[in-house]
Amino acid sequence: MATLKPSLLLCMLAFLCISPFVPAQGAAESDFFYLNLLWPGSYCGSARCKTCCMPTTDKPALDFFVESMETYDSYSGNAVTNCNSTCSFYVNQLRNFITDMFSYWPDVDCPSNNGVNKWKSTFCKYGTCSSLTQANYFQQALKLRKDLDILSYLGTKGIVPSRTTNYELEDIESALRAKLSFSFVIECNRKRSQSKWPSKLLRIKICISSDGKTIISCPISKETNCGSQVKFPPFTYGMLGHGDAIDKSNPIKMPFEIDQVI
Repeated sequence: MATLKPSLLLCMLAFLCISPFVPAQGAAESDFFYLNLLWPGSYCGSARCKTCCMPTTDKPALDFFVESMETYDSYSGNAVTNCNSTCSFYVNQLRNFITDMFSYWPDVDCPSNNGVNKWKSTFCKYGTCSSLTQANYFQQALKLRKDLDILSYLGTKGIVPSRTTNYELEDIESALRAKLSFSFVIECNRKRSQSKWPSKLLRIKICISSDGKTIISCPISKETNCGSQVKFPPFTYGMLGHGDAIDKSNPIKMPFEIDQVI
């Protein structure tokens, strides 16, 4: 067998020592979350969703909803999604906190529904790309929403839902920064053709550690799409089209003895 000449071997070793390590750029891996808190007062008045409907299970809270916890890769700056093509969803695993799911993670899209398909879609898209179990994925998001209590906090800063008041974006960001530091970005309902009109506060995206427990400084930079003035419209049950009435004709039936696979 031929052997390498000493000079050639030394050159190869020197090259390996000075060559920078370049990480593989094939499959992205999730290493943090965006917790998306949706303001239904803006969502139900948007061009995307002109009308909303009361869920078939219970009244949602008049508060920010959890929309999702998006899995992101800080290296690529992209969302990491759909990591299990055979994802199954076990609704029974949510039984211990199902009331909170109805209140703070509802599906208000029309036609009225019980939220299960939305929960399954969200978990299969993002939860399967995390290290969290199905139950932990939803529990951690709900706990963070509760602990942050954004609606009450904004109220202490004089920023409350109003049909007439226009808030300065700078004031909203300053209020949130005092609580969240540089761990969030605000998204608004805003069309380019409506640029002269105030934006509507639609969503607050908050950066969360990969274990779903801790607020972190955002590893990637996202710019707000809001204008300088922002509306924060009220959310009422009248916006769900049913007033105070709730149709209970399609509730979730929870077989607690066994898991229900959706």
